[in-house]
Amino acid sequence: MRTLLKNGRILDPSQDLDVIGHVMIEDDQIAAMGPDIPSDDVDDIYDCTGLWICPGLVDPHVHLREPGREDEETIVSGTQAAAAGGFTTICCMPNTSPPLDNPSLVDFILDRAASPEAGGVFVAPVGALTVGMRGEQIADLAAMKRAGIVAASDEEFPIQSSFIMQKAMETCVQVDLPIMAHCEDLSLSNGGAMNEGAMSAVLGVKGIPRSAEEIMVMRNCLLSLHTGCQLHVMRVSTWGAIEMIRQAKYLGAPVTCEVSPQHFVFTEEHVGEFDTHFKMLPPLRTQVDIDIMLQALQEGTIDVISSDHSPHASHKTQAPFEDAPFGQVGLESIVGVTLTHLTHRGILTPLETIRKLSTKPAQILRLDAGTLKPGETPIAQITVIDPGFEWTFDVNKTFSRSRNSPFHGMMLKGRSVLTFSGSEIYRDRHFSDDRITMVT
Repeated sequence: MRTLLKNGRILDPSQDLDVIGHVMIEDDQIAAMGPDIPSDDVDDIYDCTGLWICPGLVDPHVHLREPGREDEETIVSGTQAAAAGGFTTICCMPNTSPPLDNPSLVDFILDRAASPEAGGVFVAPVGALTVGMRGEQIADLAAMKRAGIVAASDEEFPIQSSFIMQKAMETCVQVDLPIMAHCEDLSLSNGGAMNEGAMSAVLGVKGIPRSAEEIMVMRNCLLSLHTGCQLHVMRVSTWGAIEMIRQAKYLGAPVTCEVSPQHFVFTEEHVGEFDTHFKMLPPLRTQVDIDIMLQALQEGTIDVISSDHSPHASHKTQAPFEDAPFGQVGLESIVGVTLTHLTHRGILTPLETIRKLSTKPAQILRLDAGTLKPGETPIAQITVIDPGFEWTFDVNKTFSRSRNSPFHGMMLKGRSVLTFSGSEIYRDRHFSDDRITMVT
C-alpha cells in the first residue's frame, strides 16, 4: 500500500524543516519526502495544497479515566477524540480508580489502547509516583517501567513532603524516569475554587493563592537541581512560576514545563456568574500572567502545550461552583485554540507551534514520535492541519463522553483534518473527497 500526501507545507521541527513538498507512506512507514517524489504505483493521493504536513501530535497530559470512571471517559472514546484532534501519541495520567501504581494496571491500559475499537493512537502510561498516590511510599517504578510507563506522577495529589519528593527523585534517577509534577501546596490551596484576588473576593469564593503553585515549583526545581532528576512541571499558570522555571534552567536543572490553552486564553474574570466550565486547576489567573506566559512561549521557557484533557460527567459540572470538579476536555479543540491565539497572532511561528505540540513533548518523554524522519518511529505518525479553516467548536460533536469545555461556541481558525498512524485513522468531514485520488 502506497499513499502520497502531495503539495503540502512540510513542518518537521526535528529536522528544522519548513518546505513545500510531498510525503510518501509505504507499508505503514514514511518512505520518502521532498519536493520531487514520483507518483507511480501509488494507491491513494491526498492533495494537501495549502495544508500543513506535520509529525503526529503528542499530548503529554491526558486523563482517560479508565479504569473506574468510564462514565466520564474510556480508553476507546479518549483515543478516538485524540485521533480527531490530530494526536497520534498521548500520555495518560495515573489518577484512575484504582490509581495506576502497579504493572498489571499498566498492562490493562496498553491492552485496551491496542484493541481494534480504540482510536489507533499510541497510549504511553504515566505511573503513580507513590503507592495509591498517597504521598507516602514510593511505588515500584522499576517494575512499572518494564511494563511500559514513560514517566511518574502523583498528578492532582502532589507530594507535600520534601523528604518524600527528594526520595522519589533519587529513585527516578536510578530507574531513569522523568517526574511530571503538578505543583501545589495543599495547605495553602485547600478548599479554594478559583484564583485568590479581587474576583474571588467579589464572588465570595475561597481563592487559591499563586503562592500555592510557586512554592512547590521552587521546591521541585531545587530538588531537581540537587538530585539531577528530570522534572517536567505540568500546567504552569503564574508569572512567578515561569520566572522560577527560567532561573532553574539557567542554573542547569533538567527542568521543562507545559501550559494548557485555557491558561493563555482566559482569566479569572471569565468565571463570571459562577460558570463551572471555567473552574480549572490551577485556576485561571490574570491578564498579567497571560502576558508573561505568551513571552515565555515565544522565547522557549515554556516547552510544551498540552491539552490537560480532564473529562467530567455533566451532573458533576452542574453542581454549585465550589462543589464542581476542576478541568475541561481539550483534545479536539487544542489545535484550533493554539493556532487562533498564538500562531495567527504571530506569537509562535508554524514550526514552533508544531515543536510545542509534537516534537518537544516526544523528546522530553523519550517517545518514538514527533518526527517525520523515515525509520525513526515504529509506524508513520503524521498529522495534516488546515491552518486557515474557520469553524466553531461544538462540544456536543466530539468523541469524548464528557462535555465540559470553556471553548464551546468559540470561533476558531485552524483544524486537524487528517491523522495517520500507519494508515489513516481519522479524516475530518471538511477534508473534501475531491482532495483524494484513489488510483486503481
